[in-house]
Amino acid sequence: MPDGLGNGGLTLGVVGRGRLGGALLDVCRAEGLAVVLTADRGSGWNASAVPDVLVDASSPEAHNDVLAYCTDRHIPLVACVSNLTDCQWAALAELSRDVPVVRATNLSFAHHLQLRLTEVLAGLVTGAAAQPASTTVRERHPVGKAHRPSATALALAETWAKATGRRPDDIADERAGLPVSEHELTHSWAGETLHIRHQVGSWSVPARGALAAARWARSAPPGLVTMRDVYDELTARSTP
Repeated sequence: MPDGLGNGGLTLGVVGRGRLGGALLDVCRAEGLAVVLTADRGSGWNASAVPDVLVDASSPEAHNDVLAYCTDRHIPLVACVSNLTDCQWAALAELSRDVPVVRATNLSFAHHLQLRLTEVLAGLVTGAAAQPASTTVRERHPVGKAHRPSATALALAETWAKATGRRPDDIADERAGLPVSEHELTHSWAGETLHIRHQVGSWSVPARGALAAARWARSAPPGLVTMRDVYDELTARSTP
């Protein structure tokens, strides 16, 4: 995954101690990165200093507290909560007028590549040479993942729709198996099938993506961006 930014004295605040929040704290400890604020439903907000960037890995219920903290202290935000309401996203868009806000639907760099490959495929199979075909999206998460289809599956479907002008024929969601997730776009035509599949097997993967977003956001200008914007810029920086 491209980085090129380093820690550089970055201090972090982490809201939420679930699977992603816990993995992010582990990654920060492993890299010697200072976490000066933690918050969760059980112990509340605990801070030894104001962090350079706040990462929200909690739930929509914490949104008002996160928004207020970033607004009052002018803190960049990496929002890793995908199932916010339209009103909550509108509030984050308002916050982004003053600070950088990263909308992190999926934090993995390989998912970023999956979206790029989907666009390449769409460009090759549309137009004059197109043949009758079907396209589907499938996602799998462990039992307990309530949000279905996942935001990542919907983003994959939307990427295909924007590139081709045609929505996938189906979006299938499955709740079974091991952590963390699988997302796949399948395109079938004339007796052939092509799969663009991405699998994540460790929570350290999205945790490192959240850290990359935080490093990026610390020096970014105000605005509401996605992980695609972050990875596009980081990739450009790491290209000779």
